[in-house]
Amino acid sequence: MPYILALLGIGSAIIAFTVSWQVKHVTPDFISVAKYNFFIIPILFIANTSLGLGFIKGHQLVKNLPLLIASQTFIYYLMIIFFSIYLVEDKVSFYRAIIAFSLMAFSIWLLKS
Repeated sequence: MPYILALLGIGSAIIAFTVSWQVKHVTPDFISVAKYNFFIIPILFIANTSLGLGFIKGHQLVKNLPLLIASQTFIYYLMIIFFSIYLVEDKVSFYRAIIAFSLMAFSIWLLKS
């Protein structure tokens, strides 16, 4: 299971980083956004391959795709919070983030049981 979580974590971290980097450094016009997305195709390919392997191997192990997707979403949002605070320098309410992640953790627990 750690291997599966690592695959989901790597894919989620890459995607969260590329989105955060785009928000911080790419000007909001069509050409700039299109050019950025064109250049990160190989990086997104790696991220999606990692996620795909994580979902396939995870499903072979736990036979619960909603649980895997909920877990990946949880990891992704943790990465988004991290990159939003440290890269984009957003002001994120600690208490609201804790409440939101608690609700997601509860949902994962429900799916697992």
